[in-house]
Amino acid sequence: MRTMGGRRASVNSVPLGKSRTQSLSDGVFAVAMGLLAIQIQIPQLPAGAESGRLLEAIGAMAPSIVVFGGTFLLAGVFWYLQHLTFHFIRHTDHVLIWINIVFLMFVAGLPFSAGMLGRFPDQPLVYPCYFGNVLALGIMANWHWHYARRKYMVDPEADLDLLAKITSRLRIIPAAAALALALGTLHPKLGAAGFVWVLLLQPFFERWRLARSRARG
Repeated sequence: MRTMGGRRASVNSVPLGKSRTQSLSDGVFAVAMGLLAIQIQIPQLPAGAESGRLLEAIGAMAPSIVVFGGTFLLAGVFWYLQHLTFHFIRHTDHVLIWINIVFLMFVAGLPFSAGMLGRFPDQPLVYPCYFGNVLALGIMANWHWHYARRKYMVDPEADLDLLAKITSRLRIIPAAAALALALGTLHPKLGAAGFVWVLLLQPFFERWRLARSRARG
């Protein structure tokens, strides 16, 4: 394609607005987070069932409830981090859009991987499926941010320390998922425990990193 000045132009080189990408992301996250709740099945008991039987049925649902709560919060963290990065990104291009589409594909896969983990918590095969999905999400989120910064799509007036904090936070979840997959080779539930502990200790890692940074400065 040629411009009126005779120069060649490419559709792929056109800077694009970010609003439609954000709208698509919000929609996919909303649907995926809603579908997570469907994985929790209402106990198949008659309306007049005794309280003991109902409590027993609810207890049997405990793995599904725990996985639902954890995955819902995890999806919320990913949504927040993406929302945070887009606050500083001024525009997108075709590559960043496709990075986000692949990211959203893994978001849409969360109800499946979470449902498998909640339904078969004692099956070793479901843990790599779940944490592999989380790792893929983390990798795509980091790629999205790295690409935007490398291509100068991020606001040049943004505070560099704040951008570094965002980068640090984006790296925590995929690191935790990779640890879970590694520890899972020893025992699946050990990997899950490692994942949870890394996320719980993340604020302390952040404070330690900040303290070291200030000491050097």
